[in-house]
Amino acid sequence: MALGNTKVILEKSAYLQEGEKEISERAFNLIIGGMLLWGFFLNYMTVALFAEQAIRLVMGMNPIVFLVAYLALALIGNALVVKGGAKMSFIGYTLIAAPIGILLCISIQGIPVNTIKSAVLVTTIVTLAFMIAGTLFTDFFLKMGRVLIFSLIFMIIGTLISTLLFGSRANSVFEWLGMALFALYIGYDWARANTCARTVNNAIDLSASLYLDIVNLFLRILQTMSRNKK
Repeated sequence: MALGNTKVILEKSAYLQEGEKEISERAFNLIIGGMLLWGFFLNYMTVALFAEQAIRLVMGMNPIVFLVAYLALALIGNALVVKGGAKMSFIGYTLIAAPIGILLCISIQGIPVNTIKSAVLVTTIVTLAFMIAGTLFTDFFLKMGRVLIFSLIFMIIGTLISTLLFGSRANSVFEWLGMALFALYIGYDWARANTCARTVNNAIDLSASLYLDIVNLFLRILQTMSRNKK
């Protein structure tokens, strides 16, 4: 999921910025992989070691306070990723990834381990498939930027209206839409990775986008699998 304005991001990442040096394709891909692993590691440690504390913390807080705190961290992290250099982008990425571990603790509560493992497997397969598609059909995915943004806005608004009018059980259609949307976002962001200047900063920026794509895809796959099991 591209962070910030799509056109600005594409223009920013297409060329070397002042003071930046281009790195090899291998190093570029290793940084992206390492950053994704860093985000997933933070989430795993939160879920594995602090799940009960995280759930108690959220349950004991005013929902509005929690939402404001979460959005504040996400917005600050987003700003650092989009506008900062490599060091600031790393800090911003961490600010985005760390709180998501708390959301995962809540999301997987009460879901069987086998269902979670299945969701992880499906997410991995879909991610790899759309990364390959982003490599093979780069131009096609790059043209989808605005369509994806408008689709994301439509999905968010539609989900909120559906929840208010019919409750969470009516959101199955939007869950399927979300799966398709974030799978396409993976292809889009990987297409960006294949065309941008290979710098450390761009690698971290793209890692943040891919991380959010994958987490959102996983959550929707998990919700759908959990609902089908019931």
